[in-house]
Amino acid sequence: MSDTTDKDVLSLVAWVRAEPGGEDAVREALVGFVAPTLEEEGCIDYQLHAVNDDPGLFYFVEYWRSEEDLERHIASPHIREGGAAVRHLIQESGEMRMTQIA
Repeated sequence: MSDTTDKDVLSLVAWVRAEPGGEDAVREALVGFVAPTLEEEGCIDYQLHAVNDDPGLFYFVEYWRSEEDLERHIASPHIREGGAAVRHLIQESGEMRMTQIA
């Protein structure tokens, strides 16, 4: 990771479920988030996963230096605009913010 200790890092798991028929468009939009996000200040790691037996379910596994860095990411143009472009194809989404304790 970076020069912060693992226990100082904000961990986040976010999920997105595409509407049936929207899986490919949602996947393409989410893949487009990865490269620019990895360049953002405070981003330690940002991974996108597709669930093997559920083609419409995607998970992000993210590590951030701070809540402020994560909030800046959420407000970034590529996230706002990319999300808005496929919002009508998203059935549900959510996130869990976590801090490592051991």
